[in-house]
Amino acid sequence: MSITQAAQPGKETPAGGSDGGSDGGSASGSDIGSDGGSDDVYGGHFALHEDRIPGNAEGWLEELYGSLYSSLPQLQLAGLAGVSTYVDLGRLRQPACPAAVFLYRRQRHALHVINEGMRLDAAVAERFARRMFDRHRELRSVHWHAITITGKPAGLPAFCFDCSEDIVLALPATEAAYLDALGKATRKSLRQRLARAPGLVHRVVAGADVAPGTVDRIISFNHARMAAKSRRSALDGAAAAGLQRLLRERGLVGLTWIDGQLGGGTLACRIANDVYSLVNAHDPVHDRLGLGNLCRHLMIVEAIRTGAHRFHLLGGNYASKKSCLARRITLQHVVLHRDRRRRLADAPTLARLGLMQAELRARRWLDDARHRHALTR
Repeated sequence: MSITQAAQPGKETPAGGSDGGSDGGSASGSDIGSDGGSDDVYGGHFALHEDRIPGNAEGWLEELYGSLYSSLPQLQLAGLAGVSTYVDLGRLRQPACPAAVFLYRRQRHALHVINEGMRLDAAVAERFARRMFDRHRELRSVHWHAITITGKPAGLPAFCFDCSEDIVLALPATEAAYLDALGKATRKSLRQRLARAPGLVHRVVAGADVAPGTVDRIISFNHARMAAKSRRSALDGAAAAGLQRLLRERGLVGLTWIDGQLGGGTLACRIANDVYSLVNAHDPVHDRLGLGNLCRHLMIVEAIRTGAHRFHLLGGNYASKKSCLARRITLQHVVLHRDRRRRLADAPTLARLGLMQAELRARRWLDDARHRHALTR
């Protein structure tokens, strides 16, 4: 089996994710969608859907952001009761896709946008915040969590706190280009591991076509790996049930068999052009093969073959992921305040966010230090 070899996807078989100007004018419901509700508000360049999500929002969210954490299948896991929708049309009357779509909840003096993982222009963020402050006089602040923001708000007081990270591999157009970009030592290691597993077969199956028991088996590999490190897996019963649901909606499951037995796999989701690797685990009996790295590599190759643009490895353990050319992206919690007086009133919240940033940076430092120590032993 070559480094790039992976069978085509198929069914699971035993062998084998300031507004600078006025909002003047009015827009009809057809500019936004055909399912207007009695609590909808339309301006010349935006629409608000109070306490509901319009039917076309799901496609817009995926096209705009390509983020699992801005997708309805993921957001539904936590419940969407009381969620409203904001649609920014930019300067176009009938755009094929709006400039921004935010799902949000208001909680007393704060408004929280619940879709995450997106790249956001500061001007778009400020435009939204100003409109919300105009509409809801009690609001002090507007929050986005785990996003990357470009530019700086022009007028509103703003804070940005590091809160999380995503480790992302920008995928080239071809498998050959990816292999050429890998380090020489990484290519050699992959070849050696594949040579030690002549009976290895890899298949990628749509999540809806995978038996729940197979997913449970891969999750059990994750539990075994964490137990070996004297750590508890985050995939408890509730999390595993949510993952099963997500896989049925947007899932891709990479299955690796060795001599006819399931040895490992990758549970992933694809949102537009982005693939998210949520769980990558293998049977500990195959530790000597480095099967976890092989499963990940074969899933990356499959993502390239199917035209994906990015492969997300999520946060943590960066040292073990950067050899496949992934890069760490810092995600931020962004807060815009109505004015400086309201910002002072929010001091306790800002202090908690500052502590969250310090904890993230400390975890990163410890993670990198452990890797450096391992290399010198």
